Amino acid sequence: MLNLKNTKGIIFGSTGLIGSKLAIELTKLGSKLILHGQQKKKLVELDNKIKKLNAKQILLQADLTNLDFYNNLQKLVCSRFDSIDFLINLVGKFSRLSPLTHFSQNDWNELIELNLNSYWRTLRELEPLLKKSKNPKIIFVTNFEISMGKAYHNIFSVSKAAIQSMANTYAEENKKFNIKIKIIDLKKINKGMTSKILKLNDISEKELTKISKKIINKSFNNQNSLYSKV
Repeated sequence: MLNLKNTKGIIFGSTGLIGSKLAIELTKLGSKLILHGQQKKKLVELDNKIKKLNAKQILLQADLTNLDFYNNLQKLVCSRFDSIDFLINLVGKFSRLSPLTHFSQNDWNELIELNLNSYWRTLRELEPLLKKSKNPKIIFVTNFEISMGKAYHNIFSVSKAAIQSMANTYAEENKKFNIKIKIIDLKKINKGMTSKILKLNDISEKELTKISKKIINKSFNNQNSLYSKV
């Protein structure tokens, strides 16, 4: 069994289907977490589930398309943690199945900002805290079929491909710092990553818990492989 007691991490997108399960399972393993979500209501619901485990985590409500948020992100996290052992980013918005060019300029900018730019922005701001950890990890969840250009998955597909390229580049540049990046290929999300396509009725609570445990095992098994499948 993994020993994650007193490890410190942050989960962006912790109120989603996978994010909430990861938050609960990591809490059970003893991790201290900052849990990000855009909607206060969903964060409170997650917080109530965690309290039932006789635990308490730090909640962070923020709109990741608001660039002002990043100006204070590092300072905010530093007020709670002096270092970060892992960063998990699960943020993603899939608006609709549509041809790539059937979006407005504003739609493109908004979705690229959330689905891609927020990954770079959070990593840039929190990198100093990751480098203070003895064994830092950066964890992204994707679907290889979508990232290879699945038809009608438009901006979501483009973003996932770019995130994989970003992760590859960052891994090569930071080998000497021993920062491990894990990209988890989750086959269950080959229809999209948000509740508009992947509904709770499609995957049971038991299966979601099983998936989250597999993601955690793949992420913290200390193997050097960049890509893993769940």
